[in-house]
Amino acid sequence: MQRSLILLSLCGTLVAAQVHAEASAANFTGPLITPNAAAPPAGAGNVEPYLIYVESHAYYDLDGTRHTQHPGSHQWLLAVPVSYGVTDRLNAQLTAGTLYNVSGRQHSDGTRQTDTTVKLQYMLVAPQANGLGTAVSVSYAHTFPTGSYDRLGNNPLNGGGDGASTDQLALYAQQRLVLANGHTMRLRGLLNWGPSPSRVTIEGVSSHGTSTGFVGSARLGRSLNAMVAAEYALDRHWALAMDVTWGHRRGSSVRGWECRSVDSCEAVAQLAASHWTYSVAPAVEYNFTHSLGLIAGAQISFAGHNSGAYIAPQVALNVDF
Repeated sequence: MQRSLILLSLCGTLVAAQVHAEASAANFTGPLITPNAAAPPAGAGNVEPYLIYVESHAYYDLDGTRHTQHPGSHQWLLAVPVSYGVTDRLNAQLTAGTLYNVSGRQHSDGTRQTDTTVKLQYMLVAPQANGLGTAVSVSYAHTFPTGSYDRLGNNPLNGGGDGASTDQLALYAQQRLVLANGHTMRLRGLLNWGPSPSRVTIEGVSSHGTSTGFVGSARLGRSLNAMVAAEYALDRHWALAMDVTWGHRRGSSVRGWECRSVDSCEAVAQLAASHWTYSVAPAVEYNFTHSLGLIAGAQISFAGHNSGAYIAPQVALNVDF
C-alpha cells in the first residue's frame, strides 16, 4: 500500500510537471496597447507593424456627456515599432509611421509622416527562464517632431504631428502564471508620465487649430497614462486579450497674433481645458509559432472629459528575429 501511494504521488507530480511545462510554453503575441515588460535577449529583435483605422463621430464635453459630432473624422495609421536587445536587460525601440486623415469630404494630401519615437527600456527584474514569474522594467522615450504640424496651406488635415519634442518616463510590470485549469495567463501593467514640453513655434494653419494669418506658439500640457492588460491562452496558438486604459493630459495653450493684413492684427490667447479618456481594447491572437503571431481587435473609448469618442479597429503582425 505504501509503495502504491508513493507511485501515485510520483505519477501525480510528473503529470503536474508536464501540464506546467506545456502551459508555460503557451505563445502570446501581446495585447494591443500595453507593452512588454520583458526585454528580448541580447542580439534579438522584434518588429510589429500595426494597421489602425480610427473613426470618431462623437466627443465628451467638460462634464463627460457624450455628444454626436458631424462630419466626424477618420484616420488610417500605419505604425511600425522595431525593438532590439542591446543587452539581456537593455533594449532599444524605434517607432515610425504614416497616416491618412479624412473629415467629411476633406482629406489629407496623401499619406503624411508621423512623429518618430526612440525608447530605451531597462529590465530591473527578469522572469524565469521558461517565461513564468515577474518582469519589471523602466523606460525613457523621446519623441522627435518629424510629422508636419504648421504651414499646412489651406488643409489642416495635412498635419502628421504636433511639433513638440516630448519626453516620457514609464514603469512596466508583467506576470506570467499557470492557472489551476492548466491554461496560461499573462498580466501586464504600465504607468507613464510625460512633463510639459517646451513651446512650439507656429505659423499659419496648424495641427493646433490656428488659421492662415497666425504667428505665435503652442505648448502642450503634461501627460499621465495608466493601463492594464490580460492575455489568456486557449491553447498554444489561440489566445484572448484585453486592455483597459486611462489617459490624461493637462490643457494646452496657444498664444500669438492673427493678422488679416499688415495693418490688422489681433492678439490670440487660447487655453484648452485638461482632457482624459478611458478605453478598452478586446482582441484575439493567433500565434503561428513562438516568434510569429497575429492579433486583431479594436480600442474603444467608453468615457472621457473634453476629448473625442472613438473606435479604432486594428491588426498587428508580431515577428521576432
